[in-house]
Amino acid sequence: MRTLVFAFLLSVLPTVLLAEKVALVIGNAAYEHVSPLANPTRDADAVSAALARQGFDVVIATDLTRSALYNTLRDFRDKADRADVAMVYYAGHGIEVGGQNYLIPVDARLSDERDADIEMIKMDAVLNQLSGAKKLKMVVLDACRDNPFVNKMKRENRGRNVGRGLALVSSAEAATLIAYAAAAGEVTPDGPDGRNSPFTSAFLAALDRPPSDVRILLGAVRDELSRTVPGAVPFVYSSLGAEQVIINPNSAQSEPERPQAAAAPAPAVQDEAQMLRDYAKAEFSGTVEAWEGFLEAYAGQSSHMLFILAQRARKQAEGAQIAALPSPSQAVRQSPETPADVPAVTVPSTAGPLADPAPPLLSREELKRDLQVALKDRGCYLSSIDGIWGRGSAAALSRFNRAAGTDLKLDTNSDPDLLAAVLERIERSDGVKCAAVRQAPKPARAAAAPKPSSNTPTAKPAPAAQAPEHAADSEPPKCRNKYGTLYGSDGGVNVGLPLCR
Repeated sequence: MRTLVFAFLLSVLPTVLLAEKVALVIGNAAYEHVSPLANPTRDADAVSAALARQGFDVVIATDLTRSALYNTLRDFRDKADRADVAMVYYAGHGIEVGGQNYLIPVDARLSDERDADIEMIKMDAVLNQLSGAKKLKMVVLDACRDNPFVNKMKRENRGRNVGRGLALVSSAEAATLIAYAAAAGEVTPDGPDGRNSPFTSAFLAALDRPPSDVRILLGAVRDELSRTVPGAVPFVYSSLGAEQVIINPNSAQSEPERPQAAAAPAPAVQDEAQMLRDYAKAEFSGTVEAWEGFLEAYAGQSSHMLFILAQRARKQAEGAQIAALPSPSQAVRQSPETPADVPAVTVPSTAGPLADPAPPLLSREELKRDLQVALKDRGCYLSSIDGIWGRGSAAALSRFNRAAGTDLKLDTNSDPDLLAAVLERIERSDGVKCAAVRQAPKPARAAAAPKPSSNTPTAKPAPAAQAPEHAADSEPPKCRNKYGTLYGSDGGVNVGLPLCR
């Protein structure tokens, strides 16, 4: 009889209450080679306690070196293989190098992007240790803080492929969910000393809400973070199916919310990778039409992070489009016959849900000329504005890259879309100024000596004065190439045949 009662209870209890859930919570704060962080250890303690209340078997680890982090992940793998739900919650520094995300141990020494695989833990290694979980593999990254390692590598010009924040994961195996504290390439504050980070605070608040599907829970995290940190947009990558997964069954409400009583959620994205590719395509174009095509194609995903980012990008593109319009006085000068009261005609878009972006309105030569003007405004371009992309223009773009920490590349055959994208990126860098490059003064023309008369004896030239062999305070030779740009020991452009004095 007792066995029958136990079997009956098993049949009526929600499966989520019976699921085995394990979590590894890591807080890295005491960094040895950069300034320590204030909150990750405190965040790890708070998250561990909250997950334990929700029935997780929690392993907490703080201030891990590289070897300790590897060993901790290896030990946790055995728990994950036996669990239905396996989670890693990481608070600390993270970094993106060449499109790959890394967790940074406390003993990492990073002076070059090539140190990445030697000094840090790749995100793929973390996901691989969770691969045995049956229902959900979940990684939560509160690692999008302003990163001093990035600044150091940028200053030393050894981090051309290093990005701010973290990159989006474009693919992962099924039943995987990855939550970022900020959108791709963005950072979020660590928060005031003595308190939890804003993202961790929002995550803790969401865990205390009535039980709900993990995707709804993370939507509540996004809403709370957006309220406390204006402009912050956390991002969630999900390859979950239609089945609900609840990680907070023990919070305020005794039973999980029934799906039929809740508001109908937006249909799941059939192909997250395709949505990400479509977003990247619209972002590369940067036009209002491209963003509107994306938003129309994914109108049913209004709560998805990429949809929200696309709405913001469309507003920015609309503002840039308005700013590019000529002033009224310019319009009158250009078209004196056009009546002032003729209304603007809007041509409706005939593009499909995600058509190819419209071609740029300017020709390739006009775009090159505009690029030269933009680079000249920032002190990077030294030659005349001619619309020809040659060595001087390429050198100017290199100076801009050094000043802005970017890696923009163009050549004489670059297509108009790429030219327009680079121009838009440069024009958004209002505060960037290139280091001054001095022009070499033109040598004074020597006065022509008078021709000696036939009656005047020709004097022998005096021997040239010998310069001292060791002039302690002598200046380095000043050189210029045949185009007049100074180069040598005080910097500049090392192009052309040198003429020294």
